[in-house]
Amino acid sequence: MKMTKWFVAAVVTAAVIALTGCGTGPAAAAPEDLPPPGTERISLENGAYAIFRFDLPPGAVWSDFNRITAEYRVDDANMRRRQRNDGNVRLMGPYVVEMFEPSGRNMIVNLNDNFNAPFILDDRSRTFASMGAVAGEWFTVTYDISGAAAHAQFAARNFPAPDATGPFLFGLGIPAHDEFRGITQYIRNVTLHHATNPALSVVSTGSGFDYPAFASFSPVLSTWVSGPPLAAAAPEAPALEEAVVEEAAYEEVAYYYY
Repeated sequence: MKMTKWFVAAVVTAAVIALTGCGTGPAAAAPEDLPPPGTERISLENGAYAIFRFDLPPGAVWSDFNRITAEYRVDDANMRRRQRNDGNVRLMGPYVVEMFEPSGRNMIVNLNDNFNAPFILDDRSRTFASMGAVAGEWFTVTYDISGAAAHAQFAARNFPAPDATGPFLFGLGIPAHDEFRGITQYIRNVTLHHATNPALSVVSTGSGFDYPAFASFSPVLSTWVSGPPLAAAAPEAPALEEAVVEEAAYEEVAYYYY
């Protein structure tokens, strides 16, 4: 059955490409509109955060670094969704690998298990407006890692020692407040910045796990899927048989990106 799905999907994909080339199907995205490698598409629901791992270069220690930045892009429809606590865009962590456990096809550090407030390293309120977000355009969020912006219940024992070498796992992203209405966003260039030598800054390549990883309540309602950019406008609805094939193919591959 699995091979049949992939065969049908391949046939339909080829047919769609052929139709598009003839001008009878929806126009394909222009190459310049496609995100560069390393861009992630993530939907965050109910206060969940996507996990990014940082491995320090040889000889570097925690005190050598002074901030984390991440670039985001969100379309107009998702910018209209209610943000967690009406604007908390937090930095969660740092966590360690041993804190994570499987949850379905994901890895999570369960926020219900005392991994929430004691790990909120940057608790500043940020709305789309205050972050300068424009629908469909990239914008940058800077996170404080000094502890000065931590939640009142952040536990000092969770702050790294100056000479700590990691690895460090952080949760970030723009979560929705409600269940089943996640904020879908593109994230790229998640970077731990060296205070004096930009050449030693670290760009995260994901969570380091073989499956999507979140700081999340359980069960996980969020999704992490690499993919094409957010469309400026909704595409034409596919024919029924095409929609069924697309859904089947998505079920096969969606959870293997990290």
